[in-house]
Amino acid sequence: MKAESRLLITDARQVLLRTAETEAKLNSLVAAFLGWLIRDNDSLALLEDAATRAAEAKGAARNSRNVAVLGFACGIETLKARFAAEFAAQLEWSMGRPNFATGGEPCGVVADTISFAGVVAGTENVLTNESRQRFQRWSSAVWQDANNLVQDSGWRQGMLDTLGHRLSVGMPTSGNSGAVWLAAALDRRGWTVPSEKSVSDVLKAAINDASNVTDGFEAGLRVAAIDWAVSRAMDFDIAAITVADVATVLHRVPTAFQRWTWEDKPRTAKQGAQPRRWHIENEYHFQSMLYAVLKPLIPALEEERYLPPTGTYQPRADLCILGLALVVEVKFWYRGKSVKDLTEELAADLTLYLRPDSPYQKVIAAIWDDGARTEEQTELQRGLRGLNGLCDVVIVNRPSRMVDPDKAPPKARTRSK
Repeated sequence: MKAESRLLITDARQVLLRTAETEAKLNSLVAAFLGWLIRDNDSLALLEDAATRAAEAKGAARNSRNVAVLGFACGIETLKARFAAEFAAQLEWSMGRPNFATGGEPCGVVADTISFAGVVAGTENVLTNESRQRFQRWSSAVWQDANNLVQDSGWRQGMLDTLGHRLSVGMPTSGNSGAVWLAAALDRRGWTVPSEKSVSDVLKAAINDASNVTDGFEAGLRVAAIDWAVSRAMDFDIAAITVADVATVLHRVPTAFQRWTWEDKPRTAKQGAQPRRWHIENEYHFQSMLYAVLKPLIPALEEERYLPPTGTYQPRADLCILGLALVVEVKFWYRGKSVKDLTEELAADLTLYLRPDSPYQKVIAAIWDDGARTEEQTELQRGLRGLNGLCDVVIVNRPSRMVDPDKAPPKARTRSK
């Protein structure tokens, strides 16, 4: 990155951050949102102060904005214990109110996307499963009403799309929806998967006309997008890699077979040369291939890591990236194995890997389909999609030319973990 480019980016970031912080001192919701999003010492201090005042609101002083402020505070682990009880109480009050007043005026969470975001941020970190069921019904109605009202085709619509995706009531947000930089801004909070837009596209959009941005929320989001892009533009390290990046690399593994060695005759005339074939006949072979692909890109990648025991059983994960709390679970889909059997195997693995005392929170399933059963893969993916903690499924088909006529298809066998 050129020195003049870094200077331009730094100047734009300072202008945007000043705009966000200035409004945060006047608007408690901006303060809370900025603290949850940026998380530097200054913004966290503003968030804590805003949440303290919101927690003191009683009776008629309660409003949707205070609930959102407390929600953003509960999205910070160091503040959750302090504000969780009051957030839950005020959320109950909010869910007990109608979405529209008798005169037709929408309530705060319907009218204001950021207020809705604060409620969702708090809920994800505080509510138990039983309470979440009631929240899910309420929030689905709020999202539908808010989606019918929103007129902004820019970042606010993009934020609402993101909330709909998190609540499983809207379509997944695409990289073309809303602002170019929005997905990048929310990626560090785990709310989005950045689009395939390049770092330069995100930076250009985030710093464009920065001096004329007056909305504190937008200014904060642009700062977060700049930070995301700069981290990816710097030297490649684990802090700049996302789970989505790992999934992207895995989805591109099939392109490696364009140059895969599978010879019918020697490629050279050298004396003694023999035709070579790189077989992939079991899970160990496939795991070794994936390790060879990922390790140069992710030095922190480890394999065969033991996880907390369940009774006398000690589970062992295939490929692990601790910095992302990610396991890449490798499976070999033998020709004699059914969709049901493979689904049950992965479900059992997730139960073992994603225990509360495990350092891993996400799993990508990488599956070698030895039978290239494209007609069954949709059924498999549909069955796996509902498994908690499984964030992506990558299926690699055995190439059609990778058939050894001297060997029968391998039979399914269970691999000890």
